[in-house]
Parts: sequence; structure tokens; C-alpha cells
Amino acid sequence: MQTMRAALAAFNRRDGEGFGRLLAEDAEIIPIRAAVEKTTYRGRDAARLYCEAVDETWEDLRWEVEEVRDGGDWVLALGQITGRGRGSGVDIDAHGGWLATFEDGEIARFQTFPARRDALEAAGLTE
Repeated sequence: MQTMRAALAAFNRRDGEGFGRLLAEDAEIIPIRAAVEKTTYRGRDAARLYCEAVDETWEDLRWEVEEVRDGGDWVLALGQITGRGRGSGVDIDAHGGWLATFEDGEIARFQTFPARRDALEAAGLTE
């Protein structure tokens, strides 16, 4: 759970290097927009590239964790996603989730979900 909290804190600071140190060498980061744009970031550099892409698109996008569930080889964080689109000025204020799967103590896969229900389902859980 500490690694997940550290990853989310690094993201909120846009510390791609710090986030990257928590990733496995062949890690995947799958952002919300992956479903539309087919965007997935891979490797240790994934966190830096992800943070840069978020900064290009959003103003002050933040993840506020409200609940964390530990499944052994995965950790699910549920909470609030807030921010404003850079070009559009559109606000986001949603309850979403972040699911990380682990291998040897490192994050192997990190996926963001725009809805709490989707995140729970991906972890094989219900409310």
C-alpha cells in the first residue's frame, strides 16, 4: 500500500522520476484516455512520459485518495480526480480509481479508471 500511496503522491507532484523508481522495468501505465486514444506508456520511462502528457493536457490535475484496498499482488485506490483542461477550460471532478498490480514489490501495471465502479470491477470487487 505504501508504494501505491508513494506513486500517487509522486504523480500529484508531477515527479515522473520518483514515480518511475517505483515501476518494474517493463511496467505499463494505462491512463483514462487509453480507451479512446489507445495510449499506453511502457517501461521505466513510462511515469515521466505520463506526467508530461498530463501536464500538457490538464491544469492541476490531482488525485485525492479516499480508500485503499490491498489484494496482495494488487492495490486499488479509490478517490476523487479533479482538474481543468488546458485548452478547453473544462473541469473534471469525478470519483475514480487507480489499480496497480505488483511483481517483486514493483508496480508492473498501473491503470486509471474514470469511475469507481469500473475500478472495482477491474479488481474483481463490488461495492
